Amino acid sequence: MIPDAELDRLFPLGPDSLPQPNVPAGRLEKYTFAESRVFPGTVRDYWIYLPAQYDAAQPAAVMIVQDGWDHIRSERRWRMPVIFDNLIHERAIPVSIGIFINPGVIPATRIGAPDRLQRSFEYDTPDDRYARFLIEEIIPAVAARYALRTDPDSRMLLGGSSGAFCAFNAAWHRPDAFRRVFSCVGSYVGLRGGHHAAPLVRLTEPKPLRLFLEGGAEDLNYYAGDWWTANTDMLSALGYAGYEVNHAWAPQAGHNDYHGSSIFPAALRWLWENYPQPIRAGLGSRQPIVSLTTPDTDWQCVHPGPTAVNRLAASPAGDLCFTQANDPALYRLTTAGPRVFSTDASAPLSTFAFSPDGRLYLAQAQANRILILDAARSRCGVIDHFAAVSLCVASNGDLYAVEAHTAKIWLIKADGQRHAFAHAGLQPQCLALTADDTQLIVGDAAAPVAWQWSVQPDGTLAHPEPCYRFDQADGTAQRRARGLAVHPKRWSFFATGTDLQLAEHDGRIVGIFASPAPGSIDDVALSGPTHDALYVLCGGKIYRRPLRNPEHLWQ
Repeated sequence: MIPDAELDRLFPLGPDSLPQPNVPAGRLEKYTFAESRVFPGTVRDYWIYLPAQYDAAQPAAVMIVQDGWDHIRSERRWRMPVIFDNLIHERAIPVSIGIFINPGVIPATRIGAPDRLQRSFEYDTPDDRYARFLIEEIIPAVAARYALRTDPDSRMLLGGSSGAFCAFNAAWHRPDAFRRVFSCVGSYVGLRGGHHAAPLVRLTEPKPLRLFLEGGAEDLNYYAGDWWTANTDMLSALGYAGYEVNHAWAPQAGHNDYHGSSIFPAALRWLWENYPQPIRAGLGSRQPIVSLTTPDTDWQCVHPGPTAVNRLAASPAGDLCFTQANDPALYRLTTAGPRVFSTDASAPLSTFAFSPDGRLYLAQAQANRILILDAARSRCGVIDHFAAVSLCVASNGDLYAVEAHTAKIWLIKADGQRHAFAHAGLQPQCLALTADDTQLIVGDAAAPVAWQWSVQPDGTLAHPEPCYRFDQADGTAQRRARGLAVHPKRWSFFATGTDLQLAEHDGRIVGIFASPAPGSIDDVALSGPTHDALYVLCGGKIYRRPLRNPEHLWQ
């Protein structure tokens, strides 16, 4: 371990970290927050840095520093209020209010007992809870006193070690609220799931974030991982995915303040460079998901209700059709809004499917039957005593179905013969055929996987394997296939509740779409004459995304 005196010599503080003549100083105000609903029972101190240039008529940018007291106390090297004074005066960064916030503690209930420290729980847990705490509680408390900018490009999160992971994680979950991140010796390791961060960056559709990473070869290396390796992996992932990212490494830098505090003013200058120009996402990304999506487009809500949508599927003509809750009609989405596609059913539809020749299968689980309509939408058959929750039809007319409350997949032949298929532990929930009818893909309600079954020449199923294993992303929710759609090139899209995952033909997950809105993603469909429109069902509403049609996904 390098002695502190030697680290002081190796990593001196520059003039930006020292008080300068004729630079007006801001002030610090201390507060205590003890009314959290997001982290009930916690108490924490926080300090507001108010720059001398603050004008209530001009809302200020916001910088939120985790482990707040460690970055303002005089015996530490950070001296952030002084740096803010100097760089705001120089106009290298915008007029900004700093929020220096400590992790929460839950006070002991007995005299002499230690308080419950919440730092690792709040900072290292890879969900959106800390982001919600800032957005719903701390920022409103500060905004009640001072005028703050609300656009995400004007908000930065900062931290060291677990506080750095916390800053990244909050911005990752809520780029609608925070888009700039300073990470010092970040804990992207296996403390509570941070080791998933870099792989997740590689898979997920890029977000509009600008990040600066600091670290060194003398960082920690113990049971949770190698911090230096984890930080370089994160830098590589961010670069691969096309993020605005910069870094400062040093071979002698360790898990301490020295190198980070010495380069902090330069990092701050870079993080605010070109402000207020908006931060862009995915420039130069080499991800498969970026090769598939149309640049500078996002999800658009194309059917907001008011009645909740239940299922989606595309007709052979490329029209998107859908069912609504407790409604016997099938609807077609048009530019003028939804139009009734079929009203033949007399009970609510549980699911539906089209055959390649245009026949329509309408499942009524409550009525325990499936109606069959021809291409002119006249009834031409009925399958009784079957409560279907998912359907797909082969080009030869073979119908594959999942029946409610069973663990079986059924093959129903045109002559009415039925064959059941099951596999130990599999609880089929949704299914789809590949375009050549050779593989049946089946989502599992009991596990974060989807199965491939080989379709034999007589339509029967063989060789089931759980080829698709969904990325569990932040590790805080179990993904399950609630709906799926298969592209003619055998790329598969899985609605997993939390997100939408993209897989290659061999089952590898190669991309993750974030949810377009709050709520569960419960179904997905591909539409358009060349399958160039991707639709998802999220929170009972339909969202659309245009797609490109690349020859292959890899760039």
